[in-house]
Amino acid sequence: MAITGDNTCITSINPQGKVVYSSKEQRKYWLELQLVDESNNPVTGMNVTLTYLPPNGGLRFCPPPPPGGVTDSEGVVRFDDLYWVGVSVKTEAQSLADEMETRPLSISRNPNSQPVSQNTFRRETRDKNWRSEVQEKAETAGHTHHYVTIGELCDRLPEIEGWIEPEPPKFHFPPGKALKGTEVTRDALEQRHVIEICPFRAWVLPLHDTQDYDLANALNLGIMADLVYAAEVKNPTIDYFFRQKCQDLSCLPQLAEYPNYFHTLAVDVPFRERYQPPVYMNTGEVDAREGDTRLFTVECASHVLVAWCGTDSLLNVQTDVSFGPKRCPAELGGMGNVHGGFLEAYQLAKRKFGDKLDAVNKSLEESGGAKKLFVCGHSLGGALALLYAAEMKAFNPVLYTYGMPRTFSSLAAYLLRDIIHYRHANDNDTVTQIPPEVDLDSELYEKLGWLGDKLGFDWVTTSAIGLLPRTFGGNAGVDMGITQERDPYWHHGKTVLFLRAEQSVMKFGERNTLWIGGGTVSYTEKAAIKLFVVPSLNEECLKSTGERQADFIQCLAPGELEKRFPKGENTASSGWFSKPSNHSMAHRYLPYIHNQVLEL
Repeated sequence: MAITGDNTCITSINPQGKVVYSSKEQRKYWLELQLVDESNNPVTGMNVTLTYLPPNGGLRFCPPPPPGGVTDSEGVVRFDDLYWVGVSVKTEAQSLADEMETRPLSISRNPNSQPVSQNTFRRETRDKNWRSEVQEKAETAGHTHHYVTIGELCDRLPEIEGWIEPEPPKFHFPPGKALKGTEVTRDALEQRHVIEICPFRAWVLPLHDTQDYDLANALNLGIMADLVYAAEVKNPTIDYFFRQKCQDLSCLPQLAEYPNYFHTLAVDVPFRERYQPPVYMNTGEVDAREGDTRLFTVECASHVLVAWCGTDSLLNVQTDVSFGPKRCPAELGGMGNVHGGFLEAYQLAKRKFGDKLDAVNKSLEESGGAKKLFVCGHSLGGALALLYAAEMKAFNPVLYTYGMPRTFSSLAAYLLRDIIHYRHANDNDTVTQIPPEVDLDSELYEKLGWLGDKLGFDWVTTSAIGLLPRTFGGNAGVDMGITQERDPYWHHGKTVLFLRAEQSVMKFGERNTLWIGGGTVSYTEKAAIKLFVVPSLNEECLKSTGERQADFIQCLAPGELEKRFPKGENTASSGWFSKPSNHSMAHRYLPYIHNQVLEL
């Protein structure tokens, strides 16, 4: 049935077809559209077109589309002489994408747009009454509000710099809605529609190139040091984080590590400055499988991030306990010694993935200093990260490690002292106390010949020549003719300590017991607190963010700080025994750093 004219019509008694004839010209309607960003700033100069939507009910009335318009200084475009038919709103794709890349996100994000988690242990936070600032103002003025991504307005796919995937970005071009326009029903004509457009942006981690300790770096690099443990081949968690979560603007990128959800600190950048696909490497999953050294690299417009995986298999344990020192190769300084097991694991990665690691160097060189290098790792990963940072010293890397063992001897660590490195230690974490703080490059290894290079765990557990006599003054070395110590293992970097401090107070009180009688009894009250101690905080940092830290340091006796936090040595920890349970990245290090950020 065709329709012409307005709703006043005459039909014949004996119709020859399904045609309705009107007695006069059909009534026309108007529509106003206002395009704004999330900050309610107008999006001006956009070419806007309308297309009539096919009506329901099988009607075949398809009038030609009305003339297009351009948004004015207030982001408004008006259309007159419209038929009473729903329309689809579209804009020129490239100009919209380019403009919305320059618009920042608003501070508040819609909690209702977050993907619903499948984790039954974490309830979703939904707020049906939530309204954006743009929506509140639009509805107060009697206008209709729409929230859309650019894909719901683009008339075609725009050119996206560096995008090689067959499908466009899922968040900005939602499947089933992209390139179809934003619908305005016929009942919603003759009013203004405020279309709030999500900026064409992506999340990146705000990593700061500073010599001072940075809590944002500690949290974000800590999350990366935990993320690298993912079994990427079976479950591509790393790829999903950077290619999905960092492009999903409905919520901040987060890492789920039961029972915790760690939110990153992130900033939005133009989509062209997003993270490129990460490069994951595992020496145990290539054609010629060997060892289990794992890492990933990822880069954006501002930085390159390299995360090394820690102990996660028996092969890693074997690497950890191979204490035998090796001479530092030239690329690591050329002087002093390095943990033999760590060096072998690092060199294995270089042999297997030299081309991919060279790509990092090339990217840094081509950026001309615009991109900064950040390196991180937990446990064994921290040791490998330190070796990598030492080799990349020319690029001034920023290194954050967590629960790492000693890696270099004192001479080598001293020669690498200019590398920015903050080493986190959780109280008396066992791994931070190995290898022992003694000279393993001594005559002991020379006396044992070929075994000297292989000694590690077995050497520690052998009482005749092991850790206890070397550490506590046993005479096994003397019996073997060993008379000197030269270059012990040292820790590298500035210590950040999660220190459990305990205070005991002895109190006395009167007590009367029926069968004993009266008297004075004594009892002890204990108060414990965990401190976040950064001894290297300078005066300017203390003035702005660390007044309490400064007060704590000032209350110490002269020389107490150096005594408790000796350079190159392990920090004095609470209790007599080391605690392996303090080593977990997901359950010990990250929760504490995450909570420190939440307290700011």
